[in-house]
Amino acid sequence: MANRKEDEKNERIIRGLLKLTENRRCINCNSMGPQYVCTNFWTFVCTTCSGIHREFTHRVKSVSMAKFTSQEVTALQEGRNKVDMHGFFSEICQVFFPFALKLRCMMRS
Repeated sequence: MANRKEDEKNERIIRGLLKLTENRRCINCNSMGPQYVCTNFWTFVCTTCSGIHREFTHRVKSVSMAKFTSQEVTALQEGRNKVDMHGFFSEICQVFFPFALKLRCMMRS
């Protein structure tokens, strides 16, 4: 189990990562201020997209509520939002996530 100092250090690093240009927007829908991490892809996502990821049984952690291990922080530091913004996720999300969001809203009404 990580000690308190390590937890605080990891939290500071993650908060710093959220300030980077490539992490200021959700990787899926491009909305400002993502507050979750999808640990399947190591990307920052918004509240709405975090729910969609959960529906696909992806593991999602809250930046403010969850504890991150040093290994998880290292994975986030590799810059998946920056890498995926122009690759895999940009193409998939432009097509699929708007559809998934509409479908989700229709199912709830």
